Amino acid sequence: MHRWIASWVALCALLLSLGAAAQAPRGADGLLAVPPLARVYDPEHYLATADRAALESKLAAFEAAHGSQIAILLVASTKPEPIEDFAHRVGEAWKIGRRGIGDGVLIVVAIQDRAARIDVARRLEGAIPDAAAYRLIREQMSPHFRAKDYAGGLIATLDAMFALITAEGLPAGAGGIEPAGGAPPSTPGEDAIRSLIPFLIGGMFFGAILRRLLGVLGTTLAAGGVAAIVAYLFSSLVLAAVAGLLVFVLASFGGPMMAATQVLGGRGGGFLPGGMGRGGGFSSGGGGDFSGGGASGNW
Repeated sequence: MHRWIASWVALCALLLSLGAAAQAPRGADGLLAVPPLARVYDPEHYLATADRAALESKLAAFEAAHGSQIAILLVASTKPEPIEDFAHRVGEAWKIGRRGIGDGVLIVVAIQDRAARIDVARRLEGAIPDAAAYRLIREQMSPHFRAKDYAGGLIATLDAMFALITAEGLPAGAGGIEPAGGAPPSTPGEDAIRSLIPFLIGGMFFGAILRRLLGVLGTTLAAGGVAAIVAYLFSSLVLAAVAGLLVFVLASFGGPMMAATQVLGGRGGGFLPGGMGRGGGFSSGGGGDFSGGGASGNW
């Protein structure tokens, strides 16, 4: 009986540790930390992997064609800080938009707060005045967000926003959010596999413990637990099956297989969930100048 109790305690610890790793980090004052720069920052996986990749590609294509840099952040809550203050801190730190032009836009969505903020850099305040930013939230985001279709709401918002920016007639050209060091951008498939790394490491660790207690059954429990977590967070049965199989193999043959995590990590170093490591590996255009333009709204 004690083996079963120990096994379930270890499995619960795995669930809690992986769940905590997926949360956006906060400072000692309880405020959200400014995350690493990324086109789409989604540490708690409100977007499916394919939707996040599609949004990133859409933003990259618009930047390449028109120069303006747009970034999206989805978090659970910005409280106790107002969403406007959080967006301003991120804008000041990230300085997206082209240097000398300052054509950046931040879209911040706080899911549990049911609040959104479009923060507009000074050069785009003519293209996206406060009233237009508010209409984007009310008419494009809100109908989709009320149905929990976050990807649909963001895509509709971007399409309308692209039209407003294009009509402004800014100089064309790439803005500067490019892979650091000139490395080619990763594909959605690579990003998806890389996102499994923390789950594989945690699953292998706890799987090894459970295997000593229960043998093959313990390894199976760990693999099943990781598969369930991945299926829930990523909304993908394929990724869940891959994660479960790899955990089973890694936990069974831990020593020789440890190097596999480095291979799966791909180029560019380690990973932390939700783009908090290499996933945010972009460089700012150096524009900044987020002086309070934009609007907030609820759904």
